[in-house]
Amino acid sequence: MKKGILLFLLSSIISMTCHAQELTVNAPKVVGLDETFQLVYTATAKVKDFNPPQISDFTVLAGPSSSTSISSSWVNGKSTSSYNVSYTYILQAKSVGTFTIPSASVKIGSKIYESGTLTIKVIKQATSSNQNGASNSSNSSGDDYSSKTSIGADDLFMTLSLSKTHVVKGEPILATLKLFSRVNVSGISDVKLPTFNGFWNQDITSKQQISFQRETYKNQIYSAAVLKKYILYPQQTGKVYIDPAELVCQVQIQTHARTSRSIFDDFFDDGYSTIRKRVFTHKRLVNVSSLPSGQPGNFTGGVGEFTISQKLSTDKLKANEATSLLITISGKGNLNMIDEPKVSLPPDFEAYDVKKTDNFKTTSSGMSGSRTYEFPFIPRSSGDFTLEPVSFSYYSISKKKYVTLSTKAMDISVAKGEAGSGSLVVSGAMNKKLVKNLGEDIRFIETSGASLKYKPQMFVLSRLFNIMALSIIFVFFVLVWILDKFIERRKDITGMKTRKAKKMAKLRLKKAQVLLKQKLYSAFYEELHKAILGYLSDKLAIKMADLNRENVEDILLTQGVEKKVIDDLNALLDACEFARYAPASGYTAMENHYNQAINIISEIES
Repeated sequence: MKKGILLFLLSSIISMTCHAQELTVNAPKVVGLDETFQLVYTATAKVKDFNPPQISDFTVLAGPSSSTSISSSWVNGKSTSSYNVSYTYILQAKSVGTFTIPSASVKIGSKIYESGTLTIKVIKQATSSNQNGASNSSNSSGDDYSSKTSIGADDLFMTLSLSKTHVVKGEPILATLKLFSRVNVSGISDVKLPTFNGFWNQDITSKQQISFQRETYKNQIYSAAVLKKYILYPQQTGKVYIDPAELVCQVQIQTHARTSRSIFDDFFDDGYSTIRKRVFTHKRLVNVSSLPSGQPGNFTGGVGEFTISQKLSTDKLKANEATSLLITISGKGNLNMIDEPKVSLPPDFEAYDVKKTDNFKTTSSGMSGSRTYEFPFIPRSSGDFTLEPVSFSYYSISKKKYVTLSTKAMDISVAKGEAGSGSLVVSGAMNKKLVKNLGEDIRFIETSGASLKYKPQMFVLSRLFNIMALSIIFVFFVLVWILDKFIERRKDITGMKTRKAKKMAKLRLKKAQVLLKQKLYSAFYEELHKAILGYLSDKLAIKMADLNRENVEDILLTQGVEKKVIDDLNALLDACEFARYAPASGYTAMENHYNQAINIISEIES
C-alpha cells in the first residue's frame, strides 16, 4: 500500500516537472475608451521571479495579483497534472489608438521565459463585459447589452465578406460568413447557407465549435463569430451573384424594466425571455473577367503563381526496363484544375498512361503545394537520347499576363538490357530483337514405307460428339450474352450507385448508431449528415458538389415522393448541420433524429 502511494506521488511530481513550461498573455484585442479590462499572464510551472511589463499607455487600476491552481487526475493507470500561476492586472484605456504592451518574463528553474508583446486597439465606444465569451475582461462602463428589451438592426446581423469582387476566371476568392452580435445569443437554427452558382467552392472552416471574439465593425465593438469560410474559383465570366444566407438566432432579452419588485416576483420570474431573430446577408456581386486573349498553346488552365521541375525516377536506365519522367508543378493557385503538360518522348520509348499525385492544401489565399505528373515509359533500345524540354504556361495574377515556364533538355544514356526483361507487360507489343532463327528452313520428308490399319468410326464424327459440340457452342453464346449484360450493367456507374444507395445508407447509418450508443453528440450528427447526403447523391445520381436542396426537392417531387417527406428531410438536414453550434439536446433527441432518418430513407425507397 505504501509503495503504491509512493509511486503515485512520484509519477505526479514527474508529470508536473515534465509539463511544457511557457508564459502566455491574454487580454481583449479591442476595448472601449475608459473601459476597464483584465491583462493576465499565465505560467505553467512554479515561478521564482516575475518581471512585469512596463505599462505606460494604460492606467493600472489594480495588480499584479497572483493566483495558483493545481489539478491532478488518474485515468486508466496514467497520471496527469497541471500547475498554473496567473498574474492579473486591471487596466483602463487612456486614449484612442493602437497600443503595444511590452513583453513580461518569468524565471522557471534556471531558465527565463518571455510572453511576447501584445497589441490592443482602443476605440471611442465602450462595450459590455464578457459578451458571449468574447473576452475575459471586466468592464465597469459601457452599455449593458444583456438588459436590452428590443433588438435593433445594428445589434445582431450577419455578413458575407469577399476578399475580392473583381477577378479573372479561375482566380481564388476567400468568402467569410460571419455573425456580429451585441446581444446574448443562446442558439442558432434554421440555417440556409449561401449558394455559389457559377463557382467551384471548397469549405475550409475548421471543425471546432463557434467561438465569439471581440472585433470592431464600423467603429463599434461586437462579439463576432466566423460561421463558414469558403475558397471560391469562378467558372463563368460576367456578373456572377451569390445568393443570400440566412439563419435564426435565439436571443435572450429583458421583458420589463428593472424597477422595484417584490421577492416573489424575482423568484418566479427572472425578467428575461428568449425570442427568435432571423438575420440574413445581402446578395453579393462578383465581376468575373475572362482570361486575356492570346493564350499560349501549352496553357492548361492554371491561374496563380507556379514553378515547374522535372526528374527521372531512376538514375540508371536499361533497355526494356520501365522508368518514369516526373514533372512537378508547384506554387499557389488553382492547382486542382491544371491539366497535364505535353511531353514528347523519343520514338524508341514506349509510353503509358500518365499518373498524377497531389500534395497541396487549401488556405485562405487558395491552394498551395504541388501536383506531380508521372509519365511511365520503357526504352526499347540502348543508346544516347535527349528528352525535349517540357513547357507549361499559366496566367499570373500579380503580373496580369501569361507566363511560360520550361524545363531544360535532358540527355540520358540507356544501357543494354536483357531481351524481354521489361517490368511492364504490354499486349500487342513486340520487340524485333526477340525474333530468332528457328534452325533449318526445310526439313527432310520421311521416305520409309508406311503400314496402314483399319480403324472404326472416330469419336469426332459420332452423334454424341456433335451433340456435345452443339451444347458447348450454345452454352458459350449464353455465357457471352450474360457476360455482356454484366459488363453493361457494371459500366452504368450511375445505375449501380442508385441500386446500392440503400445498402450504402445502411452502412453509414450503422456507424451513426455506434456513435449514438456512445453518446458522442457532435460526431453522431456529423456522421448522420454524411449518411443522408451520401444516400441522396447515390439515389438521385447527383454529384456531391452539385447537391443542393432545390435539385433534391425537384427530383423527389417528379418521382412521386410526398411533400411531407421532403419537408421532414429538410428539417432533419437543418438539425444535423447546426447541432455543433447549439448545446447538446440529449440522447432522446439524437435517437429521434436517427429513427427519423431511417423512416425518411424508407419512404423514399418505397
